[in-house]
Amino acid sequence: MIQINLLPIRTKKKQEYARQFTSVYFLSIGLMLAIVGYLWISSASEISRLDNRLKAVKVEVAKYAQFEAKLKEISSRKELVDKKRNIINDLQKDRDSVVRVLALLSIQVPPEKIWFDKLVQTGNSMTLEGVALSNEAIVEFMRNLEGSPYIEKGSVNLVQSRQTTMRDMKLREFQLSYRFYPFSVVQKKMKM
Repeated sequence: MIQINLLPIRTKKKQEYARQFTSVYFLSIGLMLAIVGYLWISSASEISRLDNRLKAVKVEVAKYAQFEAKLKEISSRKELVDKKRNIINDLQKDRDSVVRVLALLSIQVPPEKIWFDKLVQTGNSMTLEGVALSNEAIVEFMRNLEGSPYIEKGSVNLVQSRQTTMRDMKLREFQLSYRFYPFSVVQKKMKM
């Protein structure tokens, strides 16, 4: 009878599987190293490209920095000119306010009953000092002022009134205060 030993074949198969497994293992490690190397080189080239682009952009920004400084200077000059223009426009708008105040007072004053000594303007506030023949003349003048569109309603106040004697006449010395609207404000109110 013939005897066949099958054990060496199994051993050879096991050795073959071990050799294949080792080959596949080292091949997969080699493949992984190749992939990592490719990604590394790819990333390095991308970083290098972006660094070059960054340098180019910095050069371009530096080139335009001088224009930005000029733009800021021009903007500040423009703001200054605009402020000056606004101030001039405001002055132009109400430059005749003193004339209007005096014209208003000449219209509102009862004829030959009141005389003014002093007029002080602080912004839109007015203080008026003068002499009147009687308290009634002062009251009439205050009513006339209240009726004017140039005077703020409820702002006419009699600060003081006292009797004085001038040239053997008994007169009333008085001081009034009120708020005055410039012509531009009155004009806006009339348009509304």
